[in-house]
Amino acid sequence: MSDLFTLLLWAWLMASSFVVSGNMSAYASPLATSGFRFLLALAVITLALLVSWRHTKLPLFEKCRQLFHSWQRVRQYLFISGTLVGFFVGLFVALQSTTPLHTSVLYTLVPLMGVLIAKTWLKESASRLRVLGFVLGTIGAISVLFATQQGASYQWYTGDSIFLGACLLLALHVLSVQKWGRSLGALPGAFMIMLFGSIWLLPVVLIWGDLSHVMWSSSGFWMNSLYLTFFTTLLTFVLQQRLVVQVGASRLLAISYTIPVWVACYTAISQSRFASLLDAGFLMGVLLLLLALTLIDERIKQRSSLDGSSSAAK
Repeated sequence: MSDLFTLLLWAWLMASSFVVSGNMSAYASPLATSGFRFLLALAVITLALLVSWRHTKLPLFEKCRQLFHSWQRVRQYLFISGTLVGFFVGLFVALQSTTPLHTSVLYTLVPLMGVLIAKTWLKESASRLRVLGFVLGTIGAISVLFATQQGASYQWYTGDSIFLGACLLLALHVLSVQKWGRSLGALPGAFMIMLFGSIWLLPVVLIWGDLSHVMWSSSGFWMNSLYLTFFTTLLTFVLQQRLVVQVGASRLLAISYTIPVWVACYTAISQSRFASLLDAGFLMGVLLLLLALTLIDERIKQRSSLDGSSSAAK
């Protein structure tokens, strides 16, 4: 599976999570939905991990001990999971005093935040051309969003400040996976995120999840929940773990610019509004996104090539 196809698959699954999560609001609160999908995903990935361990010569207890033997690793994955849960909680709190359009617009700032955090925390160099690519990506994604929202205008709400902080946590999450996630494979790494994410989420869901109104008997609840669990939680987490290690956080953050495009395409197809995909603002946004992804990818390739040459010289 090529890196580009895997990146696009991850972005498409992330886009589908926005659509399906919107459908879940009729059956459960956003916090209850998140808590349930984390716990169900944890149960599934635990079984998958145990099955994979059975093919090794070491006993299961020893494999488990190795996974948790380092307190430093535990602290790292507590941070990785905590930033992700913080993003979800921040999103749900923000939506009480802002709109989905506002959160979608602010979400496009996550890659730029990632570049700034990588420069200050991970000491990664960021050329002007690469930064320009991220700026163009943000402008392109915002153009796509506004082109699909007829007559939309923008003003600052209280929830926007909350979600801005949540976006910062998400950027920290992706970069912390890059910094510390190389010590584990994709499956055990995703298991650790699920485990500690569930621990972070559980008290929040029990207190504020409005569990008494969850429609457990509805088939719609289970169909949407199972999709969110298996495809937009389990699969995306495993793909993210692999992609961050193989292609880096910058490419993962960059491909997230395409998420509004996939959502717009789904909306156009489901509502038979194909003309919206020919809107001048939408097409301009897509062209800016393609230019941005080209600039970002070229800078990453050049840096990887230089790093490879330096290593060979040594």
